[in-house]
Amino acid sequence: MSNISALDAILRSMNKTIDSLPKLFHTMLENYNLCKKTRPSGYTSTFWDVFPEDYEKSIGQTSAWTTFLRNPLSLGFNDVLINFDNARYVSQDKKYDGIDAWKNRKEHDFTNLIDEVISSPEEQKTMFETVDFLFKVCGPDFIKNYSLESKIGSPQKSVVNLGSESFHTNMHDLSLLYYFWQISRTADVLLETDTPVIAEIGAGYGGLISKAKKRYPKARFIIFDLPEPGAIQAYYIQNTYPDSKILYLKDLLERGNKVFNEKFDFMILPGWMIDKVPDKYIDLMINIRSMMEMSPPIIDFYFTHIHRVVKDNGLFACFNRYIKVYEDGDIIMKDYPFDEYWVTVLSQTSLFQNHIHDLILKRQDKKSDLHIRDILKSLPPH
Repeated sequence: MSNISALDAILRSMNKTIDSLPKLFHTMLENYNLCKKTRPSGYTSTFWDVFPEDYEKSIGQTSAWTTFLRNPLSLGFNDVLINFDNARYVSQDKKYDGIDAWKNRKEHDFTNLIDEVISSPEEQKTMFETVDFLFKVCGPDFIKNYSLESKIGSPQKSVVNLGSESFHTNMHDLSLLYYFWQISRTADVLLETDTPVIAEIGAGYGGLISKAKKRYPKARFIIFDLPEPGAIQAYYIQNTYPDSKILYLKDLLERGNKVFNEKFDFMILPGWMIDKVPDKYIDLMINIRSMMEMSPPIIDFYFTHIHRVVKDNGLFACFNRYIKVYEDGDIIMKDYPFDEYWVTVLSQTSLFQNHIHDLILKRQDKKSDLHIRDILKSLPPH
């Protein structure tokens, strides 16, 4: 049975057809299936082998997407669901609050897991303490200007008052704000053009990229990720920036590498297509807390192409755990396969999460006098 026939069968079981879907969902399904067809074997790590085989059915369940930031669609890359996320590690039955959220996603049950407004006094206290901390670190204007603004996905939120003004945020948004502040304060000074190409590997639902588009409106953005998050990113970004031009795998397959010369706002590609990016094309590469969830061969694959595609004087922001423990082998940040053509711009323990290291590197056309791995030797684990 072809992919389209299989998809038709799934949608017919839901009393839908491809043609009856809204245009955006049609695009999401089309590109998801193209990604599945081109997916190399062994690409997905055990950490991310968590999506249903018939994910087409999740995409076709259009009503679920209006609250995807509070239901299992965003499980695994949404910190407000962290208790449901972590249940698969700390509980035999994978339940938190009596709910097996991972099972729900596999079964396309998208009942909301959390309320829209934070009501727990303990959660509110933690969030307000975090806001106060970030005000001191990043400055209130930065937090206010780039905090949660989009209503897409019905994110959980709480109101924060700043003098006569107020804004909405949540714990996941606050983590994005911190990491975007670290990146932007560096990129503002070191990027050599006001029309940069900015890429992110493992972009979650697209929250950080959306903030970056606001700060760098002339930039072109490329996302590399698994097919399932790619569908979520398409939904979030298209709705957040409805007038933007978004390219997908279909455009790359139809027009080849010429797409990289086109004017676009966003390009959403499966991660393995990074090998199609031209040499010295990217001004800023970003990876936040996802390389630590990849297998060593996938990390090696990405680094091979990061070394190739980042421009001379371009930047690589790599914020990941010092160590991520797995049954089949630990992932250790200081062992990442950096080559000899990087110089350190920023290297520090994250002020927001002390198990994460904030690392920003600058690419150069000659070997560094001090290899980045030598600089990172002092990092844990010791």
